[in-house]
Formats: sequence, C-alpha cells, structure tokens
Amino acid sequence: MKMANKYPTVMIHGFFGFGEGNIINTVLPYWGFRPDRKVIPFLEAKGYEVYQPHVGPFNSAWDRACILYAYLFGGTVDFGKVHSEKYHHARYGRTYPGVLKDLGQTEAHKKINVVGHSFGGPSVIAFTGLMTGGAPEEVAATPEEELSPLFKGGHGDLIHCATTLSGVNNGTGFASWLREFGVVAVCDVVLLLNAFLKDTAFPKFWDFYLDQFGYNMEPSKCKALHFQNPFKSWKDIQVYAKNQRDNIGHEMQYESMKAINDYMPISDKTYYFARLACRTHAGKNGKHVPNKNMMLLCASVARLCNYIANAPEEYHADESWYPSDGMVNVEGQKAPYNKPSADWDGKDASGLKAGIWYNMPVEDKDHMSWAGCGEKPKVLYKYYEDMLKLFADLPDA
Repeated sequence: MKMANKYPTVMIHGFFGFGEGNIINTVLPYWGFRPDRKVIPFLEAKGYEVYQPHVGPFNSAWDRACILYAYLFGGTVDFGKVHSEKYHHARYGRTYPGVLKDLGQTEAHKKINVVGHSFGGPSVIAFTGLMTGGAPEEVAATPEEELSPLFKGGHGDLIHCATTLSGVNNGTGFASWLREFGVVAVCDVVLLLNAFLKDTAFPKFWDFYLDQFGYNMEPSKCKALHFQNPFKSWKDIQVYAKNQRDNIGHEMQYESMKAINDYMPISDKTYYFARLACRTHAGKNGKHVPNKNMMLLCASVARLCNYIANAPEEYHADESWYPSDGMVNVEGQKAPYNKPSADWDGKDASGLKAGIWYNMPVEDKDHMSWAGCGEKPKVLYKYYEDMLKLFADLPDA
C-alpha cells in the first residue's frame, strides 16, 4: 500500500480505560473490545505503525500528557515542579525506554498522529497544547537543567494530526451533574478499592496508575496477595478527590474543560479533527432520551447529559446541547469552544488546513461504539483504516 507518509499513530484510551501492558487489554482489548476483534493488530497488518499507551484510567489531562511524553521519548515522567507542588503529589513518576526516541529525527518518524477517545480527547488537547506552547510557569520556576523539554514547548510541528472520538472536549453534562460532592464520592469509592489492592497482583491485570498520589505501585513491584488497609491512604485520596483540576472527574465538567481549553494553544502545523456521535432523540419534554440501539451502559446515564445549568456563559448552552452519545453531549464533543473551527463532511480532504479544528458529521454511534461495542468487525476495521489513510494522505503543514 502506497502512503504519502508513514507517520506512527498513538491511540489514547479514555476514562476507566487501559492500554498496553495490562492483562485486561489482552482479554478485553480497549480498541476492539473482544479478543478476536483487535483493531491495533489489524492496522499493523495493513502497514501502519500504531501504539496504544497506558496513561492511567484516572489520571488528569496534564498528568496523562506528561506520561505520554516520557512514553514516547523515554526517560522519567516529570509532572512539573509547579504543577506537582500545586496539586500535592510527587513530581516524578515511572521511567520509560521510549518507543519513539527518534521522533522528529528520521523521515519515517518525522511526526506522529494522536487519537483520543472520550477523556482521550482532553489528553490530546493537553499533550498537543504543551508540545506547542509549553508551560510558562514551569519554565519560570524550574532550573534549566531540571526542566522537561515538554514544558519548553516549540514541538507542535511533531504532531501531524490530532483527532478526538467523542472527546470530552468541552465537558459533559453527565460529569457536571455530579457536582463536587458526586465526583468526590466516586473518587472515594474507586480509590479506596485501589489502595486496598495496590500491592496485590491486581495492578498487573489493570493498572490504576496513580503512583504520584501515593496509593499505587508499579505492577512489577506488586506481590500476589498482599492487601493493604485502604484507610491508611485516606489523606492522599482526599487530596486527589478534592482537586478541582488534576482530577479526571472534575476535568470532565464544563468549567474545568473551559479552563483547560483557555490554557492550551493549538499548532499551525497540526490538522485537528473532532469525530462526533449521537444516539439520543428529543422526548416529550424536549430533553433527549436514548435511542433503542444505545448500549445499556450509555442509556443508563444518557438523560444526565441534559444537565446544562452550570455551563459557562461562553458556551451559549441551550437545547442544542441535549443530543449526546449517552456519555458526552455532541456539543461537548466538538472543537474546543475557543479555537478556530469549521465543519467538514469527511469527503474531499484537498482543502483541509492545519491550525483549524474540523467538526466531522455526527455519526449513529454511542460512546463505546468507537471501541467496538456493538460494531461489526469489518465496519470497525474499515473505519480505522480509512482514518489512518486520511492521516497518511495529508501533506505536511
């Protein structure tokens, strides 16, 4: 297969997700959702170079971006001096060999494509934003010899295409409906369980990856049956749970995503695509209800996406925000509210420009369709093959 370029594609999982190195990803692959329907090996067999990093099911957009940088280039994860002090967690994380240490140095690895599903959307926004503009507060407060290149910025030209799949790009009514009390309650339950299992073999099956907050361990260091008293980690859990930022639950809310979008710039060397999904329709009162073909998990919370009461004024949220894929409002999936954007029908790519977010046609999918739930293998495979072919055919900006 002849391609204009062979740039690698990095697929970033969403909230409660997982990637390579997790046993669950072998049994229940995130991209495919069945052991006999794996998207990544299919794409590799078609000649594409694809990676599926594990960036943590509960890590914030910033922390995921820092992990992704170390995963790609190699070295120890640096969450930033200012950031780690502000949010009360360790500055340094795990060490990686680097899967693309030559990124930007060879023709084959001149650039990469990044694709994010669900909270992988904010992860893409944060990673591309930091690569492009860096973090001025980290530069100002960190000695030069300690500063991660990620925070210096100026690397936006290394990202060829950035794509979100039902990304929580502008937040979702589901998360905002939970408010602070709901987010904290969910965090308490999930993280107490994590603290109880942190030194067992469970992280090898599914790594919760919150080492920086003190209640997780690298899977390689875990013992088989060594349960911990989870309440010993209660103070650390509360630090994470009550963070208005650096907490995945809060960052899916309207207000926090607005703050992330206000901070993160885009690159004029990168093509941006927002792929959208909807499986709801207007009910008797005008608010949206699930379609019959929506999977049960999404249908159980779809009505909560109608919650727009505390959306920022800049969003101009009205009844147009009600349609959703069951988890994320369609308007929430679109291009970040404050970035240049245009609609594109997905057909003729010759007029596409870098530095602009393209909202693609709304598809008949629910939130988990992107991962393969309810999708026929041939349809799923072709969808991703066509997506990566688009990336390969686009000229360098």
